[in-house]
Amino acid sequence: MSSTRLYAGIIALIAIAPAANAGITFNVEQADIVFNTGQTEALSYTVSGSKIDFTAPTTAGSLPLTVGDGAYAGGGRSNASLVILYTATSTTAVTSLNLTFAGTVFNEAAVSYSEYVESADGSSTLGSVSGIVTGAGLGGSNGAFVQNNTIDFSSAATSFKVKKSFDLIDLDSAPSSSYASIGYIEQNAVPEPASLGALGIGVVALFARRRRK
Repeated sequence: MSSTRLYAGIIALIAIAPAANAGITFNVEQADIVFNTGQTEALSYTVSGSKIDFTAPTTAGSLPLTVGDGAYAGGGRSNASLVILYTATSTTAVTSLNLTFAGTVFNEAAVSYSEYVESADGSSTLGSVSGIVTGAGLGGSNGAFVQNNTIDFSSAATSFKVKKSFDLIDLDSAPSSSYASIGYIEQNAVPEPASLGALGIGVVALFARRRRK
C-alpha cells in the first residue's frame, strides 16, 4: 500500500470515530416558556446523534419566543422565562457540552441565560455557564445574534442532568420600540477523546511498521 493511500485511510478512520462514539439518549422532562401575560408555549425538539435542538412551535402568525410590542404588536408581552430540563445517558463518557442559541435583541431588551449540569444523582455540579445578550439601549448591539458556549465538565460522565434557563425582557417604557426573541437552542455532547486517541496511536504505529518494511 502506498503512503498516500495509507494516510487517506488514517484520515477516514479519525473522521468517523467521533460519530461512532457519540450515541446518547435524551429524556426531556420540561421545555416550555411562560410569559408575564400568563400565556405558556411548549417547545418542540429533535434529536440527531449527540445533538438535541429545541425550537418554537410553528403556529401560524405566532411569535411564541418573543417579548416586546416592537415585534409582537399588541401582545403585551414584556418578559418571559424559558426552562429546559433533561437527563442524558451516553454510551461513551461525555467531557463537555456545546450550547448554541440564536435570537434577536433591539433597543432596551435583553436575553439572559444560564445552564447547569449535574451528575445523574444530583450530588455534584459538573459544569455551568451564564451570560446576557443586550440591545443597543442597554449597551449591546441591535440585531440578530448567535451565542456559542462550551461547558467543560469537571469529570467525564456517562449520565447527567441539565437545566437551561432563559429570560427575555423588554425594559423600554415605550415597548413598541424594543423587543427580544429566541429562535432556536442547540445542545451538542462532546464524547471523551480517549478512544479516538487510542485509534490514532494504533494507525500511526501501523504506518511506522509499514515504513520500516
